[in-house]
Amino acid sequence: MYSSYWSCKEQFESGLIHFVWRIRDCRFVAVDQEHGIVFAFAFFDHALGEDCTFQTPDGRRITAGPMEPNSWQLAELFKIENGLIRWIEAIMLPPPYGMNSGWSSWEDGLSSEARDVTTSGS
Repeated sequence: MYSSYWSCKEQFESGLIHFVWRIRDCRFVAVDQEHGIVFAFAFFDHALGEDCTFQTPDGRRITAGPMEPNSWQLAELFKIENGLIRWIEAIMLPPPYGMNSGWSSWEDGLSSEARDVTTSGS
């Protein structure tokens, strides 16, 4: 079963967070390479219905995830050590499903392409 003590890689490989079907409007606000810290904003969109039934890597067929489609707006702080994510602190707020951030155009807000706002000024 799922454990919050798993590494990021173990969590994704488990298949148990399959319902996160889109991560969008990612913005890397601050990157401190000397201290291995990254601060970012993003939206996670969660599917429902048939998208919540899936086969895990170990062959089990399960249904897991939200009962209604929803989105989470996240502000996340990552600690990086030796090129690996070692810790994540996140603040999550539930906006209306699919809501645009307001800091991007509608098209950019739906994009899963990450944007570096430290140099682009957008």
